[in-house]
Amino acid sequence: MKLFHMLGISMLVIFLVACDQAPTTQAPLHPDYPMQVRKVVDDVYAVITPARDFPNKENKGWNSNSSFVVTDEGVLVIDTGSSDLIGQVLRKAIATVTDKPVRWVVNTHGHGDHWLGNKVFADEGAEIMASDEVAARIEEEPGYWIDLFNMMTGGFTGESTPVVPGTIIEGRTTRQLGNVSVEFIPSQDSHSPGDILVWLPKQKVLVTGDVVYTDRFPGTFESRMQQWINFLAELKELPAVAVIPGHGDLGTMAAIEQQYQLLETMMAEVVNGYEDDLQAFEIVPVVKAKTEKFAPYFTGYEKYIAESVSHIYLQIEADAF
Repeated sequence: MKLFHMLGISMLVIFLVACDQAPTTQAPLHPDYPMQVRKVVDDVYAVITPARDFPNKENKGWNSNSSFVVTDEGVLVIDTGSSDLIGQVLRKAIATVTDKPVRWVVNTHGHGDHWLGNKVFADEGAEIMASDEVAARIEEEPGYWIDLFNMMTGGFTGESTPVVPGTIIEGRTTRQLGNVSVEFIPSQDSHSPGDILVWLPKQKVLVTGDVVYTDRFPGTFESRMQQWINFLAELKELPAVAVIPGHGDLGTMAAIEQQYQLLETMMAEVVNGYEDDLQAFEIVPVVKAKTEKFAPYFTGYEKYIAESVSHIYLQIEADAF
């Protein structure tokens, strides 16, 4: 009960913060992608999708968040969406806030819903950045993601022109982009290979890509679960006032704490079950009993909890040999 009460308070805090950060524009920019820009702090903005699932016919492929930072020399964009068209609408959304050019783009990780919109920004001359693992994946897998999203959305995402990042982010490093200091933090493949987070130390804003989810169940299909848990523990030490997740609404540090507790509990129960010679399907009810208190805060919990137990089980099994 104490944990449940704490989570309830945490989510109330997240809700109040999110409500305070109202959209800066109300007019729809596109009938299928009604993007609205939300001010997080001065010069830092988020474009938050209402979708809480993978690309599908209902969300038409707009299922991931984007964000941008306005500097005195231009704009930094973080993640560009699932298609050329989504990237174009995102560019229009940015233009409602500033007429400065987009000079830099960061692709936080290799899943196509975070980089297939690169082209419009590349055409503008933006420097596109990612880790070496992500850049290699974008170069090798563009057709896979285009075909996958068209299948999932009934053809709505259409054709896109993939653009491979030309600048490689190597390790934990800081760059000065105009008057804004930007720190790139590798997650050591927590959620997926080559994940990069963006930390703005002066603004105290953390842009997490899919390393952090709010009000949506985390995607675990390419994760390194124990590393993810360890990394979230490290992130809890940052003095962030706002967290922009890859999926879900704007959050605070409470969102990191909540996801940490969820993943840590899942991992511990799967390890216990494995050590007791249980199969993954036998562990699912145990994990659900221990984690059902999180269900109201993670959309898709019932849909994806068993699948995630299987993912974790396979990792533990692989590590045992």
